[in-house]
Amino acid sequence: MTPLLEVRDLVGCLEGAGGLTRVLDRAALSVRAGRSFALLGESGSGKTFLAQACLGLHPGRPGLVAGSVCVLGTDVLAGLETLVRYEPGPSPRVSKDVGRWDRAVARRLAPVLGTEVTVAPQDPATALPPFYPVARLLGAALKARDPDLSGAALHGRVRAWLERVHMYDVDAVLRLYPHELSGGMAQRVALALALAPGPRLLVADEPTTGLDATLRVQILATLRGAVRDQGLTLLLITHDVEAARLLAQDVAVLCAGRVVEEGPAARVLDPAVAPKHPYTAMLLAAEQWFRAGGPVPALPSAGPFGAGCGFSARCPEATAACIGAAPGLAQAAPGHRVACPGRVR
Repeated sequence: MTPLLEVRDLVGCLEGAGGLTRVLDRAALSVRAGRSFALLGESGSGKTFLAQACLGLHPGRPGLVAGSVCVLGTDVLAGLETLVRYEPGPSPRVSKDVGRWDRAVARRLAPVLGTEVTVAPQDPATALPPFYPVARLLGAALKARDPDLSGAALHGRVRAWLERVHMYDVDAVLRLYPHELSGGMAQRVALALALAPGPRLLVADEPTTGLDATLRVQILATLRGAVRDQGLTLLLITHDVEAARLLAQDVAVLCAGRVVEEGPAARVLDPAVAPKHPYTAMLLAAEQWFRAGGPVPALPSAGPFGAGCGFSARCPEATAACIGAAPGLAQAAPGHRVACPGRVR
């Protein structure tokens, strides 16, 4: 199956008071058409940075500096490496013509973003346009795909989408502005806005964050139904192992800006299946500790992004080789790859 989103060797950096920080380090993933794909990792692993950068939503400066991002067959970064200059030294820096880079990416994505490709953001309360009520926002999303839609037909479709994301008191919600919505209501409106245009690819960044347990299951079921019945391709950004297990067919585990394990979700997220990257094993163990209801042991803090494996500072199996250079992904089973030599021998 043809990938709708393919990322290769993506490098992203942020410039701060302490110098240059590498947030993505040769990150790669492939989201195949008609599949649900989860990008899993703890907060700070680079998941949202990667999702935003793939869609031209600049997450900081200098942002992306190298790599390939192919969205619906278009390499949106092709030729832009000429706009980046590296300044080596004890405190290396990256100079980039951010304006030209952003304009080129926006121009290449303009034909598909908002129609063929949509986003359900992590923080909808701040992402939703504040000046229009929900009815107008959803109406605009529907008309992006069908400009002739209007009147009673448009109103009926708007109501249907709010009902589909399990919104109560729909008529009242249609009149509300984004600042009048609760967190859970804003989350569901944002999801309806993302699904309404009938996209081929939806990037959902923590789509159940503001929802209670019942609504969380309902929204996950809505997304799974869209993948199954409408041919939607889904990229789910999450730190929730259970959500990834319920929804995703394929999964990549991101640690310190690098993919350390990837493969079928049913295999990678099954605690009984080996091998597991030690980082993946820690995520699954944390889930089991939480479910058991007992005391959760202290987990080591994330170390800085560096040259070696991003988990080496916390890993009981780390060797000098892990600290000096990040291991590449190696096949552990058909379709299942792990970036840990000790787990694939």
